[in-house]
Amino acid sequence: MQRTIAVVGGGAAGVILSAHLLRAAASSGSGRRVRVLLVDPAETPGRGLPYRTTDPRHTLNAVVARLSAFDDDPEHLLRWCASAGVPAEPGTFLQRADFGRYLTELLGSVPVPPGSVVEHVRGAVVDLVDSGSGGGAAPDAEPGVTLTLANGAVLRADAAVLALGTPPPVRLPEYEPWGDRYVADPWSPDLDERAAGARRVLVVGTGLTTLDVVAHLHTLLPAATFTAVSRGGALPAAHAADPLPAPVEVDLGAGLVPDAALPLAGAVDRVRERVAAERAAGRDWRAVIDAVRPQVNPTWARLTAAEQATFQREHARSWENVRHRMSHAMRTHVERLVADGVLTVSTVEAVRGATGWDTSAFDLVVGATGLPALTSPGWNPLVDALVARGLVRPHRLGTGLDLTPDAALVDAAGVGHPRLRAMGLARRGLEWECTSVPDLRRQAARLAEELLG
Repeated sequence: MQRTIAVVGGGAAGVILSAHLLRAAASSGSGRRVRVLLVDPAETPGRGLPYRTTDPRHTLNAVVARLSAFDDDPEHLLRWCASAGVPAEPGTFLQRADFGRYLTELLGSVPVPPGSVVEHVRGAVVDLVDSGSGGGAAPDAEPGVTLTLANGAVLRADAAVLALGTPPPVRLPEYEPWGDRYVADPWSPDLDERAAGARRVLVVGTGLTTLDVVAHLHTLLPAATFTAVSRGGALPAAHAADPLPAPVEVDLGAGLVPDAALPLAGAVDRVRERVAAERAAGRDWRAVIDAVRPQVNPTWARLTAAEQATFQREHARSWENVRHRMSHAMRTHVERLVADGVLTVSTVEAVRGATGWDTSAFDLVVGATGLPALTSPGWNPLVDALVARGLVRPHRLGTGLDLTPDAALVDAAGVGHPRLRAMGLARRGLEWECTSVPDLRRQAARLAEELLG
């Protein structure tokens, strides 16, 4: 029997999941068939917002060796680079545009098994109903999912997966006095036009997106100066010149029974102590972070709710700064900008001053803050509809959605909907690491097996 799976969203998550569904259907002796409805308004799926840039300084923040779409085929991306004429080695930081090409061509590289198909449905899903399980349908409705598109078309599926991507940054009231000179979304298509003539630019945030903004606008506005601010005023760490350090072993006890696993404080101390030891020995401390990375979600799952909240409040920013690192080339560029007086990095408090912002001090303000809540109103009509009908509710930590352990949506009454699953940022809370390509391919592999049975 053929199962129909609707994948809502055609960015990296949606394309990677679609590829894994085909592979699961083709697995030896499975006898499974799948019809994938990949629903997205873009002409070509795969090139999500981060990969539409054509700026050559906008590279990935992880190397080719770690970004294959398939865990069991780590050289898949490297082989694609060779076939596509993209110069690359395992330690190469690809331009984002090239990785976008890889994603757009991914489905074409996966054999379609007999009786299976992927259909790209161009359109935007504005509502969905989980029939037969209290998800807004009539009590006698046949089990399944009904999806309504913006053009009025209706799709039917056995299950649906939300692969929605990331909301744009929210507008921050304290920067509204700049009026039209405040660009809240750094990926706004009219950024270049609105930045024209600016000589003093304030960038709100000091993460990786800020570095992309500054690198791009510096090329556009070579005479401008830039001030990047955040609460802590710290830039992300950088990869070493050799981005693939020799591996080390770090045990957080993630595989132990709950009573034997390290509590949050013990896990944090162990990582800090090991980083300090590697530095003292003259070795690359980044290898410790790379060793801890696969243990984060198992460790997260064993933390209490209070410990998870403590991590988000007290440790998340420092972890993100060492986990998501800029390339060595970007580090060299940023250091040059700082040395030349083009870029200043500071805290919000230091630049704003005791009397508040002086709007005459900057010609342009660009937002580049962290991840907003997935349930933020206005960015996605489907999310707005699901929130309004109580079919989803935010996770208690705020960013993602409340989900069951197998990533099924939990409604306002606390009822799980196994026919409705989630990928990516929606999982923040169920998991901590959930948005990078390694996270997405792991999620996709598991979902494909579960959804096809």
